[in-house]
Amino acid sequence: MVKWDGHELAVLGTVSGAYGVAHATLGPGWVKSFIHRQPVAAMSVFLCAVGVTMPLIIVPIRRGLGLPTNQYDASREGVVFPKY
Repeated sequence: MVKWDGHELAVLGTVSGAYGVAHATLGPGWVKSFIHRQPVAAMSVFLCAVGVTMPLIIVPIRRGLGLPTNQYDASREGVVFPKY
């Protein structure tokens, strides 16, 4: 089961808020024109979005596989610490 805590909610709030502000100020069709006019900057924004959303994807996968996630959620019940 996926547990949503403050970290995940902060990431989702930041991403959705940034998109909402950009969409409200730039109007409809801004994504398409941004990709067409500035492909390098659009790729940079895409890579940034992937990096910001990785904790939403990678950490639950690591939990499911039984791999250490102590750096992300050390106080969570049942967390796995690395064995050195």
